[in-house]
Amino acid sequence: LKEKDADAPNFLVTAGELLKTPGFLPPLVAFVASIGISNVVSAFVGDELRASGFVEQGTIDLAGAGFQAAIVGGGIVLGGYVDRTKEYKQVTCLCLGAALVLLLALGYEGAVPKPLVLAILLSLGALVGPVQPINAELAVEVAYPADENSIEALQQLCGNLFSALLVPIAERAGEMDLRSLPGVGQVGAGLRGDYALLGFIALC
Repeated sequence: LKEKDADAPNFLVTAGELLKTPGFLPPLVAFVASIGISNVVSAFVGDELRASGFVEQGTIDLAGAGFQAAIVGGGIVLGGYVDRTKEYKQVTCLCLGAALVLLLALGYEGAVPKPLVLAILLSLGALVGPVQPINAELAVEVAYPADENSIEALQQLCGNLFSALLVPIAERAGEMDLRSLPGVGQVGAGLRGDYALLGFIALC
């Protein structure tokens, strides 16, 4: 067993080989973008709901739980669809494109009626969440016969690291007045900087 472990390549070597594999980077980038967006929204969902007029903590807690449930539910439905059709790129682009629209809708303070805020939040979770399992599967397909556990570990490592860096950046961006940025002008009036940042990530 010790000899077998000694012959096995370490994670850094495996990660380097995976990153050099043709077609591996797009699903990695999509996975990282999805987990970054979902984690930041989860971190600041309370602030968003309070800014939209929700004051009861119980409602805010249920909304946060609903967002997580929507991520799981969307992953089951859309993930199952992609399993059957193999339309990885089309579904990923559709999900991130729709997420961009929903993020901008949430980001414009006062632009969305209060009853629609929860619907948009749940829709966002149901669309951005499935990008992770879809692109985890795609990465495995692209890198076959590479070790599936190593692929998932690399994606999770990159996604969690990106999220850890993104949360404080998004927090600072939320305090910015976008109208002060060159070329933005009145377009940025009312748009929260953190949601503009997440929308930019989805767009990229």
